[in-house]
Amino acid sequence: MFKNLDELKKKKLYTIVAVILLTAMYVIIFLFSSESGEESSDLSAGIADFLYGIYYRLIGFEGTGDPVLVQQASPLEAIIRKVAHFTEYFIIGFLSYGIVVMWYRSKWKGRGLVLLQVFISGALDEFHQYFIPGRAAMFRDVLIDTAGGAAGILLLVIWLDGKKKIRDN
Repeated sequence: MFKNLDELKKKKLYTIVAVILLTAMYVIIFLFSSESGEESSDLSAGIADFLYGIYYRLIGFEGTGDPVLVQQASPLEAIIRKVAHFTEYFIIGFLSYGIVVMWYRSKWKGRGLVLLQVFISGALDEFHQYFIPGRAAMFRDVLIDTAGGAAGILLLVIWLDGKKKIRDN
């Protein structure tokens, strides 16, 4: 009896933490999506400059304001934006499926529902961006978001299967 009560307490605690983290992720996504195109570009450019700065320090380049660095930052900005989309929704997929798998037995249906949740969330985020000056709604970003969510679900499936195999041996 105490074992089941302990498991229930762990489930409830995980659910509370996961819901708080999910809410935080949705707030973060909303805030980033609310930035104007210029603000968003400035943030991506700043991250690109920072990463190139690290790279150049590692290879021993000492120059500052190098035109090559400025030219290289632009393609990196696009990559940073797509990685951010993927990562945000990876976390959402992981946390959401964690809640579903903990409380419901239908794992395949749960995976599908969480993937649908991620897709709809990504679509609503892009719809929101459509109304922000300098931003656009891109279906490609919805697909990147959905792929991130699917990867989050997949990681949790692999992790839980691994734990089960270790426990069963």
